[in-house]
Amino acid sequence: MKYAIGIDLGGTNTKIGLVNSAGKIVARESFGTQGFRGQEPLLGEMAAVIRRLLDGSGIKSADFCGIGIGVPGIVDSENGIIYNLTNISGWRNVRVTEKLRKLLAARVFLDNDVNLMALGELHFGAARGAANVICVTLGTGVGGGIIIEKKLYRGSSLSAGEIGHVVIDPEGPECGCGNRGCLEAYVGNQRIVDRVVADIKRGQKTSIGKLAGGDLSQVTPEVISKAAAQKDRYAVSVWQDVGRYIGIVFAGLTNVLNPDRIVVGGGVAKAGPVLFGSIEKTVGELAFPVAAKKAKIVGAALGNDAGMIGAATVAMVGR
Repeated sequence: MKYAIGIDLGGTNTKIGLVNSAGKIVARESFGTQGFRGQEPLLGEMAAVIRRLLDGSGIKSADFCGIGIGVPGIVDSENGIIYNLTNISGWRNVRVTEKLRKLLAARVFLDNDVNLMALGELHFGAARGAANVICVTLGTGVGGGIIIEKKLYRGSSLSAGEIGHVVIDPEGPECGCGNRGCLEAYVGNQRIVDRVVADIKRGQKTSIGKLAGGDLSQVTPEVISKAAAQKDRYAVSVWQDVGRYIGIVFAGLTNVLNPDRIVVGGGVAKAGPVLFGSIEKTVGELAFPVAAKKAKIVGAALGNDAGMIGAATVAMVGR
């Protein structure tokens, strides 16, 4: 059995796991990310946690493959540089792999967190057995990772996979990236909530407000999903609309990439069958039949551990 450390560096929490070559987390720790000011203290805490996990594991050095780190930002995965982390201060143009190598004398790999989620799902999750995979996370933003012939596809400038910024309508709502009409501008979780709250304020009849305790500031995708599960017509229509937007982009990707599997994760994906049914219907309508028939749309399998498992995977299998 081989082992690797997987680091999931998030804007709120940093999760670190010791993962074996069967894709199981055998030891883990986490800590709040925002308590650190600047990169050096945070890197120091990462190193301290990693040492504790390794010291307590009893594994032999020959069985340790190295360390992978996934981050929600723009990176140079070849040279181990984080260009910018918008939700964590002091992380601009940081040579993170070099710094961790000096602290821990180990091989270190860096990549975008959704790329690594895709790699983890390929080896240990919902994409096992597939060769060509599109992996998407639906949450505050929409992230993507692409697998071609069982290898991560990063593109010429290492920035491939920005599925959330495929433009549906150039005259559409402004996106956080500065463009207009991106997929993310329609299906990011806050965009969905803002739409629902605005509709309720305009008099839309729905049980969503009641399920939120009468406080519209408490409306969340989970509350909307609960209403949909109770057959609230408006809530169902919201998820059907969201699914259609996603399906439009997936249909285009299906025609271009001809994937075996499209893996969907993230908080918004928890809407379940009403969302997935709409996505599948739209892909079936808009993609070439031969490609649509091949592309199986499935929920992600690794859940909240996907970041750690994916990061450890890149340390085990390489870039």
